[in-house]
Amino acid sequence: MESFNYDDLSLENIQLISGNSHQKLASGISKVLGKPLATCLIKDFSNTEIKVDINDNIRNKDIFIIASGTYDYTNNKSINDYFMETLIIVDACRRSNPNSINLILPCFPYARQDKKEDSREPITAKLVANLLTVAGINRLLVIDLHSPQIQGFFDIPVDNLYSINLVINHLHNSLFKSLTPEDIANNFLIVSPDAGATKRTLKFAKILKLNTLIMHKQRDYSKVNCVEESIIIGDTSALNNKTAIILDDMCDTGGTMIQACENLVKHGANDVIAVVTHGILSGKALERINNCKYLKKIIVSNTIPQDYNKSICSKIEIFNVDELLADAIRKLNSSGSLSDLFKVIKMGEI
Repeated sequence: MESFNYDDLSLENIQLISGNSHQKLASGISKVLGKPLATCLIKDFSNTEIKVDINDNIRNKDIFIIASGTYDYTNNKSINDYFMETLIIVDACRRSNPNSINLILPCFPYARQDKKEDSREPITAKLVANLLTVAGINRLLVIDLHSPQIQGFFDIPVDNLYSINLVINHLHNSLFKSLTPEDIANNFLIVSPDAGATKRTLKFAKILKLNTLIMHKQRDYSKVNCVEESIIIGDTSALNNKTAIILDDMCDTGGTMIQACENLVKHGANDVIAVVTHGILSGKALERINNCKYLKKIIVSNTIPQDYNKSICSKIEIFNVDELLADAIRKLNSSGSLSDLFKVIKMGEI
């Protein structure tokens, strides 16, 4: 990847603001940039209304608000609570006459509701886009958007950054460490858990020079998060004595992933490793992962807070997106191009 010299670039005119949804990510980005977070006081009234006070002067500043589409059971906070908080922070900034308002929302909420599946259903991802735009953001940064067409819901720039390079680096430094390309090809295989993840899977497989299999999810749409059956498409003999690597953009309750693991092992795989950008891991997900003897580990990013999940499940490994987002902020601040961040590295370049 082409190097970029930031030594002479000033970050004086930017201001980082963090909501409560992912303060650890905000602190990580702040540390990478060497730029402190603004003092932003957020409190709840007894009736659960949210009040925001930004104590720093942000007039004529380029604002970068850092949040995420997540929930927090320990503090009884839902995705909706944090999303409303984000909208209020945006409004507080807009009324303070900044130069621009950029929202870093690595995990986009309601991304799975991007189209109508049946009559009288909402397109909630479009509603979220409308709310963010009306609130006053000028630019949105996300990572591995579940449905790339959501970018078209906005009339402002939306940068959908990819985690592919971070995943490849993580696999190279942990799973593939000390292995030759021949060893990797003989011991691993890439699996797409459904048709929607096929393009992403094929891209990874091409870089890693690995064979692929695709799975099809037979859903019961009368039940939420219910997959009746996972069907393997392709030559299942390729699984024999291999470790299957499942690639997906998100894992919610884990039902699909666990069912896929059992099916892959049934058809000859030794074990399974899952690589997921957004580890939502709600409901019984952690229990299912812990109880699945075939799932060796699940590798997730920190687009969503993972400290609690990791304390419950030792199978979780985390790769960080702090530097990727910090680089995007630097480039936007310098009027530079983000295209370098979309260039995919090859295994030989690591």
